[in-house]
Amino acid sequence: MRTAIIGLGVTGLSCLRHLYDRDELVVIDTREAPPNAQAAATRYPNAEYRFGICQFDFSLAERVIVSPGVSLETPLVRAAVEGGLPVMSDIDLFCREVSAPIYAVTGTNGKSTVTSLVGHLLERLGRIPGVGGNLGDAALDIIAADRDCYVIELSSFQLERMQAYGFQVATVLNLSEDHIDRHGSLKRYAAAKQRIYAKAECAVVNRDDLSTQPGNHVDRLVTFGSDVPAAAEWGVRTDGGRYLAFGDENVIATDELPLVGRHNEQNVLAAFAILEGEAGGAPDGEIRPAALAEAVHGFTGLAHRCERVAHRREIAYVNDSKATNVGATLAALAGLGGTHKSIVLIAGGDGKGANFAPLKSAMARWVRHLVLFGSDAPALAAAAGDDLSVSHVANMGEAVVTACEAAQPGDTVLLSPACASLDMFDSYVHRGEAFRDAVLGLGK
Repeated sequence: MRTAIIGLGVTGLSCLRHLYDRDELVVIDTREAPPNAQAAATRYPNAEYRFGICQFDFSLAERVIVSPGVSLETPLVRAAVEGGLPVMSDIDLFCREVSAPIYAVTGTNGKSTVTSLVGHLLERLGRIPGVGGNLGDAALDIIAADRDCYVIELSSFQLERMQAYGFQVATVLNLSEDHIDRHGSLKRYAAAKQRIYAKAECAVVNRDDLSTQPGNHVDRLVTFGSDVPAAAEWGVRTDGGRYLAFGDENVIATDELPLVGRHNEQNVLAAFAILEGEAGGAPDGEIRPAALAEAVHGFTGLAHRCERVAHRREIAYVNDSKATNVGATLAALAGLGGTHKSIVLIAGGDGKGANFAPLKSAMARWVRHLVLFGSDAPALAAAAGDDLSVSHVANMGEAVVTACEAAQPGDTVLLSPACASLDMFDSYVHRGEAFRDAVLGLGK
């Protein structure tokens, strides 16, 4: 089969590796020098490479694999579609290759944490999972003969171009505005996310967010939420303490959880719900809640997701650089804002066309001072209103110093940008590392 791969990023390289001994391949990228060009040419010399082009004759190709970073509206992809070629994703290749159960996770926020936590829980329960997809290793790179299950994070970009597969468990954790610059509207973004439920055996649904409910029939439904759970539901109970609960059973006290913030309580509940009962695919058909509570210990969380960086002079510094959208920052503020006006928030960057207005009430409630940088700093300042004190800075070093000066004992300095990073940094990881370096450099 002659296959065209569009985009030579991490995903494109994984597709090239996977198909190299099977198909006749042409790799196309609009960039003159894609980041993996040299490695690809060295390792896979028999593929054809066409870089720096915006047009291609697809008449000799039989199918097209489009990397998630490439919009379906680009001239290259549209030309392939107009030529009648099937447009696929790396996840299509992955699902056709593996026979073990697949637990698929998407959502606007928390999906990387939940995906990683489910993988951790499965390992502690004696399973051999492959974990990857939209985080860590590309899905095709985690395939191995000894894996007995897979946990994959899926982005809206991956979901919008993949076919329907019967995932053993599928979940949309939550939905809020993100990638509107790419999808055009929240409705289209939500529709892409909902594709994860097509033919799924079990859906895990967030009771706090009705938009996460599947629009199609699913044989089994498991729910989680921040309210008191009914029978066979996961939720939160305050009963002489605060507990994650399954039905009428208090499973684990929230102060025993390895993750900080109430939004992370929901992430743990989602992971528990994915593995609960038949959804977990346990050998005996059931996973006991007590076993999940025991297994969660030892999970350290992910870098740049509400990560504790330091505690200096009674001020905590938390790195939430992964908060690249408004919903993620709202979750961090609600999760960490335990007392009134206790947060000095560092935010800003490229908002990707998002509406910042939902941040206003949360900032009014929990933020003492707002420190802004990046291209959408003016829009964030306008959303904050006139009642919140705001500082504008040029870089991360200035942001941390300014935040430190504004903070009071007992406060948290929180980097949670509500924006993408690429206007100032290589990635959200680079941004988080810059924050960490600046915090650890205070007083030197």
